[in-house]
Order: sequence, then structure tokens, then C-alpha cells
Amino acid sequence: MTSRPHTTRQVVTADQQKSSRSASARSLCQRTQAGYTNRWQLAGALGSDLLGQAQIQRANGVWNKLSERKIKSADPKALHWHEDATSHRSPPLPHLVPSLSARCQSRLCKDVTWPSNLDPPEEKFHILSHKLAQNSKPDAVLECLEVRWGLHSFVLIGSETLFQLYTSNKRHRDVQLQKRVDKDSRTNSSLPSGKELTCRKWHPHGPLNLQLPIKDASVNKEALSFALRILYDPEEQPNKWDESVLSAAALLGMRDLFLKCLKEMRKIISSSTVCSFYQASCKFKEASLQRACERWLELFLVTELSFHIKLKDLPFDLLLKTLRSPRLFASSEYEVFRTVLYWLYLQLNPLKHALPAHSAIITFFYRETPAFSEQPKCQKYVTIFRALRLHGITECQHLQELKIIRVFPESCLLNIMSNHFHTLYTGGDMVISDFNKQAIRYGMVLDKKQEYSQKINLYGFYFVLMATKMGEGDVYSFSIERLRHWNASSSEESALGRLYCMRSDRSVRFHITVQSCIDGEWQVHSSGAVDQEFGFCRPRNRSKPYKIGGLSSPILVTFALAFPFT
Repeated sequence: MTSRPHTTRQVVTADQQKSSRSASARSLCQRTQAGYTNRWQLAGALGSDLLGQAQIQRANGVWNKLSERKIKSADPKALHWHEDATSHRSPPLPHLVPSLSARCQSRLCKDVTWPSNLDPPEEKFHILSHKLAQNSKPDAVLECLEVRWGLHSFVLIGSETLFQLYTSNKRHRDVQLQKRVDKDSRTNSSLPSGKELTCRKWHPHGPLNLQLPIKDASVNKEALSFALRILYDPEEQPNKWDESVLSAAALLGMRDLFLKCLKEMRKIISSSTVCSFYQASCKFKEASLQRACERWLELFLVTELSFHIKLKDLPFDLLLKTLRSPRLFASSEYEVFRTVLYWLYLQLNPLKHALPAHSAIITFFYRETPAFSEQPKCQKYVTIFRALRLHGITECQHLQELKIIRVFPESCLLNIMSNHFHTLYTGGDMVISDFNKQAIRYGMVLDKKQEYSQKINLYGFYFVLMATKMGEGDVYSFSIERLRHWNASSSEESALGRLYCMRSDRSVRFHITVQSCIDGEWQVHSSGAVDQEFGFCRPRNRSKPYKIGGLSSPILVTFALAFPFT
């Protein structure tokens, strides 16, 4: 600890304030102004440095602003704070120990370490490297990101880039030293005998300076500090695994850290990280991370990312690929459309930092005249619109919303309505050319309940989609059952104003897809396309159960249905 003026202070009570300062204290204290502290600078050394202690407590995050204290200069010989708990209501000040010898004070200051969560990145590295290297001098100094990082030669083998840089610089320095030695030797050989100069002993002085320019903006001091700390302690952990750590590992040629970072990133993909992780996978051409991000989007694009502001960072090509995936999970076709609408809003308003309410987005597109998809600036989004299954939006309020927002031209809306009326008047026959791309999807998420069911109304035909857990094991049964429109169990769906079809038989093609995470990997189970004639009476009113074992929650189930021509 550097020498500085010392102070000692005393907390006094109201009664003690009335007494005057002693003559001895007046004679020994010389009041001077020292910055904003207005400290008493005393000639003799005291027991503690209060300002230094306050700074340490503030840095450790435990300093709290206490209530007002009345502080008065004390006798320089005093070594403790004195407090009267009965007359002073403020929290007590810390009790300071008597003054220590200079050697003890130096040892205590040397042993002080700052909490790692408060240190700057370069300080974290400095503390760890000196601790593990037993305070030995560094063999090289890496100048990078406007920071000098002291490195020891025994850890450089863990970084291919630093090892090559150190080896080449050391070789260059040795060559320069040898040239100086040779020059002195030639000078002596040219002089007459007996007049030779004493040869200077050239030897390396100080650590090697290593220059490492960084052009990758994603590499920051925190990531570089962590990568260098890994060279000393493989058990070190970063604040977060992200692109900056991946870039730092690639820059330093640390293959093991690079692979570990990829593994950790695959584990923590979420709404807030999936877009940045995907961009990192494309940057480093890492197919495993890229597939993991694409797989996560197939499962959670509609159910999670669509409600997060990070939706605006989703690339166009990735969104289109996800919408076209047969494994995309969604509770309904309308939810897929809503996700695209939110994404489109964020593309047009990139400065938004929070996702607005649904009504605000509807109002934004309501002002569009002419239709949004017909404007020249929006032609690039037409491919996204074509990937939607708008014919699967059959609810009246959702169809009314399609008309209000003015995203699609009148001709497109007219075509959708015409197909709906055609299907209704032909007894449910749908105009479908490709079942895998045009079937209407309904989804449900299974947790720990024994039974799940969802009632749907499709062109006047009522069905209940069922998932049942078989006993206490991990086997589930999935099936579809047709309901009568007057059936009491479907009274909510068959309320007044609802369409219903009097047709007794209905040919249905359906496909059940079950996705479950097993041992950290999402697996897909599919029933394939099944054709069945559904009637009102048993057993023709229910499909054959599709049973799957070995499932663990959460389980994502998708029922895709279509009514082929009969």
C-alpha cells in the first residue's frame, strides 16, 4: 500500500458534541484541503486509512450509505472508533484494529484480491495468471485490444496462434542478437593485435512483445480474457457462451475451447440466442450448430420466438426454410400467419426494442393502401406469404382480421373465400393437390397430465383430437374421434351460429406427428398419411390408436387433416 496521509475519526454523541476539541489535538492536527474529502492530515502514522477502507468496501459491493453521522477529529493516539449504542441510532461503523507494522500492512495489501464479478476482464486475467504462475515474470506480452496481457511460455502451447507468434518472434530476436555478436567479432578482428575491444555480452532483456491485430468485431476484452485464462486454468467458466467466445477461440487457435463452446451453445439455444447462434454457425461454417438452431426453430418458432423481440433478427432465408419444414409445430394455421405478420412488422420497424401489442400491429397494417403485398418495396416478401396455408384459417374472426389488415390483395382474399364456400357446399371436399404441403395443422403440447383433448370444427365436421397416457409408463396413445354436432360433449363448439354438415360419412386423410426430447435430442415419430371413412357410430367414428413408447415431456403433437374428394 502506497504511503498516504492517515486519518482517524470518532463518532460522537449529542452530549459529546458540546465539549471542545482538546488542546493537544489542535496542536497535532493541521487542517488542509485534499480534494473533495476535506481530510485532516496528521503528522504521525495512525492505525488505519479510512478512505482506503471505504474504497475497498465500495468495490466489494457491501458499502451501504449509512444515515448521517457526526464525525469529529480525534486524538491522533486513538486507535479505535468509539460509539455509544444507547445514544446513537445510526448503524455502527466498523471496528478498526490497532495499527500494524509496515511489513504487516504490506503483506495484507498484497493478499487482497478483488471479487471476480467486479474486476475488469484484464484484471481477472492478471490475478489468475500471477496466482498460478507463482508471481513469476511473464515471458511474453501480448498487445491486443489496447491491453497488455502478460503470458508465460509454459501455457502458450495451448494456443496454436500464440505459440507460432511467440516462436517466430523469439527466433527473430535470437537472429538479431547473433548479428550483434558477429558484428562485435568482426570489429575486433579488424583491430591490431593487443588493441581488441572487450566483447559485449548480448543477452535477451525483458519479455517478448507479441502483436495480434483483431479485425473481428465480435471479439471483446471479456471473451479474450476468458480464452487466455483457460490456458492457465481449464476449469474457468465465462459469463456466457456466445459468438464472442467462439470467435476468440478461433482467433487464438484453441480447438478444444472452440469445440466446447459449440457444445455449450447447442445446449442453451433459446429465443434470445437462436438468431445470433445461427449467424455464428454460418460465419464459421459449423453445420452442427446450424442444424441445432434450425431444429429449435421448427419446434419453437410459433410458440416462443414469435413473442420475443429477437424475432426481428431472424433472417429471411431461415424463416422461409422453417415455414416449409414438415416438422414445424404450431397450434393452428392462424398462429403461423400471426408469427409472419409480427416478423414483417419488425422488419419494417427495425428500431423497435419491444414487441408491441397485437392491436398496434393490426392498426399499422390497416393503414396500408394499396395492399401491402402489392407495393414494390414488399415484393421480396411474397415468397414468405406463399409458404403460408391461408386456406387453413377458417374461424370467422380470423378471416375478418385478414380482410382488415390489407396485407393481401382483394383477389387473394376472394380466392380464399371462394374455396371456403366451395368446400362447404360440396360436403367438405377440399381442393388439395399436395397433402404434405396443404393439410390443415392442429397442435397440442403434452406435459404430465393423463389425458389431453382438443375439439375442432372443420367445414361443419366436428372432431376431437385425443392423446392419452397409458398407465404409469411412458407410452402414449393418439387418435381422432368424430363428434355429432348435437352431442352434449361438443355443445360449446356447436353453439348457435356455428356451421354443421348433415353428411353422415366423411372421408378424412390425416397424419399424426409426435416430437419428444429424449437424452437431449429431439426425435420425430410419424404415423404417415392415413385414409379413413368417419361415421357417427362406433367403431367407425374413431381412428385406430397410434401408440408410441419411450416419450418424455414436453411432447409436441401435430394433427394434419384434409378432406379429399369423394
